[in-house]
Order: sequence, then C-alpha cells, then structure tokens
Amino acid sequence: MYLDEQKLLLCGIDHGFSTMKTAHFVFENGVKELGGEASLLTNTMFFNERYFKVGEGRLPLKDTKVEDGDYFLLTLAAIAREMDYHGLSDTEVCIAAGLPFTRFGQEKAEFKEYLNPGDREFQYNGKEYHIKCSDVFLYPQCYAAVADRLGKLPAELLIVDIGSKTVDIIHTRKHIPVESDCITIPSAMIQCMANINNVVYRKTNRTLTEEQIQQVMMYGNAPYSDKMVQIVKEELTVFAKGIEATLKEHGFDSEMIPVVYVGGGAGVMKRFGSVTGRHIMHIEDVKANAIGYEYLAHQQLKRKQL
Repeated sequence: MYLDEQKLLLCGIDHGFSTMKTAHFVFENGVKELGGEASLLTNTMFFNERYFKVGEGRLPLKDTKVEDGDYFLLTLAAIAREMDYHGLSDTEVCIAAGLPFTRFGQEKAEFKEYLNPGDREFQYNGKEYHIKCSDVFLYPQCYAAVADRLGKLPAELLIVDIGSKTVDIIHTRKHIPVESDCITIPSAMIQCMANINNVVYRKTNRTLTEEQIQQVMMYGNAPYSDKMVQIVKEELTVFAKGIEATLKEHGFDSEMIPVVYVGGGAGVMKRFGSVTGRHIMHIEDVKANAIGYEYLAHQQLKRKQL
C-alpha cells in the first residue's frame, strides 16, 4: 500500500519456495543470470551491471532463502511490480515479510539484514527504478494470513498454512497463538506434486508438469485425459487425508476444532478434504500472507506515530 502522507510504499512480500506474492501480484520465483543483454525485456533485471531473468520458472528448493542472492533479486522484482501498480519509479520503501512461526526467532535478524536493499537503482521489465528502504518488518507467516480478520474468527482456532515447502500449523486460544503448540512440517505442495507424478508415471508411463497438476488443485479438473485427471484427484485426496491425519497426530482433531486452511494447499483441502462443515474454512487467495504483512506493518507504523 502507498501511504500518501509519509510518501512511503509499504510493500508486503511473501517469499515462497515456488512463487512470490505481493498484495497485488503472484509470479514465479525463478532467477537466472544472463551472459548479456536479454532479447526480451519481460522479467529481465539489470542490476549491478549484470542481467538476470527474474520471475520465470521455479527455483530449485533451497535449505534457506539467504544462501545466495536469488531472493534479494526477487525482492527487488516484487517492489518494482508494486511500484508499477501505484505509478511510482522513485520512492521510499518499507518491506513487510515473514518467516515460519517456529523458526521466527532463529532466522529473524539474518533475514531482516538480507532483505534490506538500502538505496538502490535497477531496471526491471525495461523500466528504471530508484528505491530507498527505510525499514524491514518481519512477522510470522500463517498467522499473518488471517491477521486482518482474526477478530471475526473463533477464539480457539487452527490456522494451517499449506505452502510449497512447509506446512505451518498455529493453534490460537482467545485469538493468541499458543507457541508451544505451533508446528512446522517440512513437506508440502512441491513434495505432493512430485509424489503425484511418480504415481502418474508408474500407471501411465507419462509425466505431468506442475502447472497441469495445479489445474486440478485449483479447479478440480483439467483439459487432459480423464484417466490422468482421475489419478491426480485420487492422489490429492490421499494428500488431504494425510494433512488431516497429521493434525490428529499432533493432538488436533479437525472434527472437533475450527480450522482455517490458507496457502496454496487451501484449495486442495476444500476440494479433496474429507472433514467438512461450517467449522472448516478456506482462504484460497495465495496472496493472503503478503496482504497480512502489509496490514500488520501498517498497524505498527500507526502505533509509532501515536
């Protein structure tokens, strides 16, 4: 969001292991350095006298997001897209981003330092940008996805964020996270899609792209053979039951406690989960964490001004 009075772009960014999300955009997280100037300007970044494709394809899974410069370049691309949305080319920026709840304390300082671009000039999609970063605010992901509506949700709640690499589970009582009950599971949608492709290959001697599998995840169907679509549906049902079983194994019975699913897997749970009812909710907007980061940062900035 652009704060006119402060002349400040407050930019919420969700640094996913598959896609990048801001309040208004979702784009792939691929980064590749080019040997020279690109033929096409789309997704092309010129930074520190080097050319990169930023926002095409998916990065290989990393142990951490700070191990190289890829997520820094993706941060610049995310800021540029939000600047375009607000008609800006030169602005002060405050970044709002997130980390898994269970790793927040360990990773916060390093990630905050990594993300802060300071005073930078770069080109993206053929346009020139100048930014000056005034601060970086970090918040727990998963919790951020419901932060702007938490008061309207049940006081005791499970927030289950099914992302590309991890499943984050936050248990709230009286709308406050119970830290000892919060869990991060290092296996989510990327592993799910790999498992689906293994089954598809074993049964048909063919493979599907991640985009083809995602069509069934998002819409419950896809424009390829009924046999292969059925295999994908069956395996997504297995995945959804596995998530429900994981909750139960950690002491949370989704038949007995309100659950809100968020992240890329929310649609999978909505279409293929076996536990249904008014107490099972789904936030399918994958930008929910980025929007939540902006909301929390805006509240923090307003408190500073009091």
